[in-house]
Amino acid sequence: RTPPSPVIPTRPSKRQPGTGLLTGWRTIRSLPALGWLVTGLTLSNLATGLLQAASPVIVVKHFGQTTTAVGLVWSAAAGATLLSVTICRFALDRLGMWPVGATCAALASLACLAAAQAPDYRSYLVLIAILMAAEGGMTVVLRTLRSRLIPPEKFGSTLSATVLILLLPFPLAGILTALTPPDALGHVITACAALQALGLFCAFARLRTDPALRT
Repeated sequence: RTPPSPVIPTRPSKRQPGTGLLTGWRTIRSLPALGWLVTGLTLSNLATGLLQAASPVIVVKHFGQTTTAVGLVWSAAAGATLLSVTICRFALDRLGMWPVGATCAALASLACLAAAQAPDYRSYLVLIAILMAAEGGMTVVLRTLRSRLIPPEKFGSTLSATVLILLLPFPLAGILTALTPPDALGHVITACAALQALGLFCAFARLRTDPALRT
């Protein structure tokens, strides 16, 4: 048995609801590199979320495939993402964050634009796999950047705010899919893909000379 500690533990201070998210938001705003990357990925998630929500309609009604083919699309995408994450982890050490992130951003933008105009099921499957692999690479860049820039005492709150911001486009993508007629989905996806390309281009053009991504 050990003797009782003479030091009385201090009670944790009560925090108002939302204080952590507010701290995280302020931290993101104070770190331009993180803020630009989160903005670009948020716009990218709108296009990705729209493709995820619209895939059953596109594969079944447009390409005339079964629901099993829909699952095959995302199984291939998952395998490509795992491979991409593994490759990007090694590429970051050799090439740096900006070249890897910019390459993944370009691949994601081109694949999303092409997927909106895919002529058949096979090309659609390949393009979705490339898109999700590129998204996985950008996620590795984001996680690496967060670990380098965010102060340890603010990491939890900033991580929560980052995740919340990145998830916001997905409900909007579901609403867009529900409100869009099946014949017009291609046009909406093309518009979101163009917005994705513009957002990622602006983000990585702004971050090209940022020391945080050049390291």
